[in-house]
Amino acid sequence: GFVHTYSLYVIRAEKRDRLREHLGKSGIGCNVYYPVPMHLQPALAYLGYARGDFPEAERACREALAIPMFAGMTEAEAAEVVACIRRFYRG
Repeated sequence: GFVHTYSLYVIRAEKRDRLREHLGKSGIGCNVYYPVPMHLQPALAYLGYARGDFPEAERACREALAIPMFAGMTEAEAAEVVACIRRFYRG
């Protein structure tokens, strides 16, 4: 009785911001939803963690990019997103 909500499809890219710009120029929306790791959030400052304490979490936040995904997405739309990402990496 459960149905997927198709909320987010997140990839990791070392050149995330450049890829984001490339997708945007091609008319493909994307977003960075969690740019700051939990240990650096103001609400958790009382725990005393600093930048560098969790390097993998910090790297994930620098690289994570949500690309389009939604319940009504067609195969052609998905193929367009994939092709645009391939163009970015092939130069």
